[in-house]
Amino acid sequence: MQAASTPAEETPTFAPVDQDPIGAEGFDPVALAGQIWDYRLFRVGDTEVAVSQIVIAVLVLVAGVLAARLIATRVGQRVLPRMRVNKGAASALQAILYYTLLAVAVMIALQVAGVPLTVFTLFGGIVALGVGFGSQNIVSNFISGLIILIERPISVGDLVVIDDKMGTVKRIGARATHIEDYLGTTVIIPNSYILENRISNLWLPTSRVRSSVTVGVAYGSDTALVTRLLEQAVHENDRVLNDRESAVLFTDFADSALVFETHFWIQPKNTLDKLTIESKIRYRIDELFREHKVQIPFPQRDTNLKTDQPIEVRLAGNKG
Repeated sequence: MQAASTPAEETPTFAPVDQDPIGAEGFDPVALAGQIWDYRLFRVGDTEVAVSQIVIAVLVLVAGVLAARLIATRVGQRVLPRMRVNKGAASALQAILYYTLLAVAVMIALQVAGVPLTVFTLFGGIVALGVGFGSQNIVSNFISGLIILIERPISVGDLVVIDDKMGTVKRIGARATHIEDYLGTTVIIPNSYILENRISNLWLPTSRVRSSVTVGVAYGSDTALVTRLLEQAVHENDRVLNDRESAVLFTDFADSALVFETHFWIQPKNTLDKLTIESKIRYRIDELFREHKVQIPFPQRDTNLKTDQPIEVRLAGNKG
């Protein structure tokens, strides 16, 4: 007996549909437009996809992208502030809402175009191969961006330090994060780099930052007086947080100076604001030191000549 063969599973195939878009009854613009509108471009399995479906699907996709952007923006600017959501969380929720609505728009556009989900099975291997060779970094950065938005190791407005460079997070995009330094220069950093490397978030868990100013005074200076003057310079600055403890430390006997460090807490708005507060404290320290005759030394070298032996002097002249 011969075993009955089972039919092989059909895979979606694309095949053009034979159709005359113009007809043979003469030129009729309305009829021509109708025939073009209903013209079948290709077949996916048993489903024929017409020009009208493609056009409507594109319009649906464009409208979906615009609607997703509008809804996410309105929610981020009007709804979330009323719920007292902070700026960083609001930015993350807005981005997640936008990507969710965008995915819904894509699925609706595919349904309108009549493209079945089995098509993704047909192209799955090709897409995976493309991702492996050419789109690996893009996909990695996109996934890293979603992780950043969900876990929020950094948020928009945070003061961060990356590779010894300080800046304020301005935007967390799908591929990269934008950070602005105190010079106003925007540095674009791939999202995957942020997750794979050490990042210091100065505003985590709060926006309060411990800062410090280092100064050296001449040997022989009154160290108790220096300590009082440094404390005065810090406490006179209205941007220093008085509810947090500040400290003045005698840190080192350097080659030509006694080194002091003053530590204090501030709440800067951005990188430039932090540097400005530290600069004003240094100005005040210089004024107080001048008033109380405290000297700030500078490196110097002493040269001693031995006079117990004659000095050999040579005159260089032109030969010949």
